[in-house]
Amino acid sequence: MPPSADSARDHAPGPSTEDATRPVTTARWLAYRLGEGLWRLLLRVLGVMPPDRFKRIFTPVVGFVVFCAVPRRRIVALMDAAFDDSCTTAAKRALARGVQRSIAENTVDCLVQMGCPERLREILDIRGLEHLEAALSKGHGVIALGFHLGNFVLLTAAMGVAGHPVHGLIRFPDDERLADLVRHHSRSFHVELIPSLPRRQAVGRILAALRDNGTVLMLADNLKRGELETTLFGQPVRTARGFVSLALRTRAAVVPVYLVRGREGRLQLVIEPEMEMVRSGELGADLAANTGRIMRLLEELVRRYPDQWYWLTVRLGRRSGPPGSRNIA
Repeated sequence: MPPSADSARDHAPGPSTEDATRPVTTARWLAYRLGEGLWRLLLRVLGVMPPDRFKRIFTPVVGFVVFCAVPRRRIVALMDAAFDDSCTTAAKRALARGVQRSIAENTVDCLVQMGCPERLREILDIRGLEHLEAALSKGHGVIALGFHLGNFVLLTAAMGVAGHPVHGLIRFPDDERLADLVRHHSRSFHVELIPSLPRRQAVGRILAALRDNGTVLMLADNLKRGELETTLFGQPVRTARGFVSLALRTRAAVVPVYLVRGREGRLQLVIEPEMEMVRSGELGADLAANTGRIMRLLEELVRRYPDQWYWLTVRLGRRSGPPGSRNIA
């Protein structure tokens, strides 16, 4: 039987911080209003412009914003830490440009999804749907294990188009007007949103979804802080243990999923076979073993799609350099 929310709340996904919101400063309030205004303006434009033309015009605009907001040198430094000398500096710079381009393209694709929800069906290829259906046939629910890879925001919409809508864990903005926009447009993404705070309520809703044999999407690569130490590319990182702990305690199937960009603007939803969890009966050892296996999968995916992973979700140390230069992110 799945644990109650009380017994599982200590293993909830997300950082182990208090359920409190940060004070909204004047600068943040202005940033929120600017973001809200730009969001509404672009959707109005999309309402009178064909999606393909919208993408041609606004992808370079968004790309310029990304270029300014996401420093290429920071991405290259993280690649240095991950790949060392196995990749030339020129190649890393080219990959970093690809990361910036992917962020821009994915952002515009999400805007198009809000304005033209049916367009995704025309450009989506689906691979491995049988793996998800086999996992659901066991009746314990599915934890869809995602990463900040490809268009991870549009992933829920792709799952819905594939016939399997999901529940998604999200930390809502602490601005109510932006939060309302997120809730309103979630319908276009075929997702039942679960607020990550308060944590006890989040765990309760996750457990309820799994008891109903539903699918809950969780991202496994927030690797800047967490309760569990593991490694990525041979470097120490810290991650939350919640998604593995929930899988062990509920017996929900763990199925890796991701949405990557292919050729000619098409998107591919990939559903991997279920990851069998190590269950020795010793929780600490099982958490470490299963988290390590997930990190090895992430390494494989990053090597396969190095320009489609959001490198800024991880903190890696330099492999070489003067003392005190270890932390770069």
